[in-house]
Amino acid sequence: MSRKNSDSDKVQAVEVKCPKCEFTQIKYIPKEQIGKCPECGSNMIISEILEEGKSY
Repeated sequence: MSRKNSDSDKVQAVEVKCPKCEFTQIKYIPKEQIGKCPECGSNMIISEILEEGKSY
C-alpha cells in the first residue's frame, strides 16, 4: 500500500520570533515545536513562512 503525500505531511520552514526580545530562529514544522524563547521564556510566534527560491 503506497502512502500519498499531502499538504499535512509536508515539512515547512518558518522563521519564528519572540515578540518580547525579538530573538529569531528557523523551525521546521510540524517536525519541531515552536515552543518558548530560549532568551526570555516567552512564547514564540511565526513571523515568516520561508519558501524555496526566495532571494534578496
